[in-house]
Amino acid sequence: MKLRKVDQEFRNPKVFYPDPKNVDLDRVLINLFLLLKCDGTRPVTRGRPKAEFEKVETHRKNVAELQGVEGFDGEAAWVADQWLKSDIFDLVNRGRPTEAIASLRPLHLEAAKIRVAKHCRDYNHADALYAMLEHDESQALVDLKHYLGRGHHAVGGYDGVTPLDLETLTVLKLVEGIPPLHPSQQDKAAPHRPTCRGQGRVLCNDLQRLLAYQDVVPRPVMIDYLKTLLGLHLGLYTLRVGRQLSGWISQREAHPACRECPVWGTSDAPFVECPYGMSFTVDMGSDFRSRMAQIAQKDAAAEYNRLVDLVKAIFAMNQLLSYAKDEKLADDPFEVPSLLKHPPKDFESDFKSTLKELLRYQADDEELTPEVKAILDAGMPAFDTLVELISHVRQKHHLSYLVQMIDKLFQKNGPFGAIVQGRSSNHPRRWHLGGRLLEVLVQLAVLHHEQTGGEKRFYTEPMLVEDFLRWVEHRYGFVIAPATTPTGRRPVTLDEHRAFRDNVRALKDRLREIGFYDDLSDAYNAQTVRPRYTLSRQGVA
Repeated sequence: MKLRKVDQEFRNPKVFYPDPKNVDLDRVLINLFLLLKCDGTRPVTRGRPKAEFEKVETHRKNVAELQGVEGFDGEAAWVADQWLKSDIFDLVNRGRPTEAIASLRPLHLEAAKIRVAKHCRDYNHADALYAMLEHDESQALVDLKHYLGRGHHAVGGYDGVTPLDLETLTVLKLVEGIPPLHPSQQDKAAPHRPTCRGQGRVLCNDLQRLLAYQDVVPRPVMIDYLKTLLGLHLGLYTLRVGRQLSGWISQREAHPACRECPVWGTSDAPFVECPYGMSFTVDMGSDFRSRMAQIAQKDAAAEYNRLVDLVKAIFAMNQLLSYAKDEKLADDPFEVPSLLKHPPKDFESDFKSTLKELLRYQADDEELTPEVKAILDAGMPAFDTLVELISHVRQKHHLSYLVQMIDKLFQKNGPFGAIVQGRSSNHPRRWHLGGRLLEVLVQLAVLHHEQTGGEKRFYTEPMLVEDFLRWVEHRYGFVIAPATTPTGRRPVTLDEHRAFRDNVRALKDRLREIGFYDDLSDAYNAQTVRPRYTLSRQGVA
């Protein structure tokens, strides 16, 4: 069945910023850096760059000509080229004749100066992150921008004072002489508040906590931490918005708790009052055939199946927003679901007209499929019928990309990932925390703060394993031990009790492997998780 272009549109900044695609988190960060540099607007375009701008060799030669730079020309040129390709530049079609630069690696705010737009697309994921950072606790955005810009002189180039690693210093040398980025006169890229404000608040708090380590964690490691956090929260945001919008449509009004969001990142249990709680049973072992792995697989499959609800809810919201705009009503995502509860006088007849227009839009010789006929004959109201038709035609397309998007945001099968899946069809996805992601979560969990002279000062302290399990569950929904939240899974059989017990043991083994836990005693109060990077109450230890 053919649809009008207006009915096929999925992305709507008022509801959902990202365009579901197979994204690269490095490129998302580069585009976020652009927004940070230009105060939330797109930069002024300079036209299409010359072909040689896309070649690593061109930039290597430019660096070699700078004063005080050695080892980038002559006999070492080939080695320098290979190092730049492997550690400094993000390339497309690597190793092929069409190899080209997408951007620099996101090691510094200035890295966005070398970016080839056609190769460095983020499909508006950076817009979503910027909205989450700007619209609630914007201090996190200020702190992030300050950290990412460290070492760069206001006039341009390295300031010669700030200690920087070799890779970041090379990035600053590569962008020397390139004109600065200037904000355009266009509207902001992310003018609307995110649909779920609470997830943005928790992200802001996590970023501020992470930046407490900026003087002790090496910059490339910190960038990996930042990328992991941003991807994790955007993935959680996507899943939560699916629940949220579906709830609004089914209840025919926005939930009162969403209007005055009770979620704050500073809380020990931020989502305790959220009506759209999430939980993911996580397998910490390595055997995909274990009982715990089967539970984690079932949870992951249920979560991916819920993406259908997200697609349908966004199509419904788009129709309501379009109707409200045409009728000169308040086109606010928090208000339009009420149109279903208290429809205007011509609401039903207007959508009946839309359905008739869709049917006339079909070719004369086109037969409606049995599925479409069944939807039309189901006796539903015109609005519900229209949403079902659009979802039936378009959901397969959007679901395939949404699955790829979630896989990328959760960094499937990576050390920073929250999901794993084997190559065989016998290995379905399951929730599983990678070693580096576990490292990030521990570093955040052991942080505490105190107010000193109006300034928030962070310090680290070991914490009990049980407290860490509770913290991870309440903050991110990752259930490793028997759940303590209403939405989390609790063991109901002896087999499941044994599975959860083994799962906690596997977590301790993983923590021991990455250096955060020593099992020196069976005593309850001796089983603690300790930080790798230590901050004392007086400063860096």
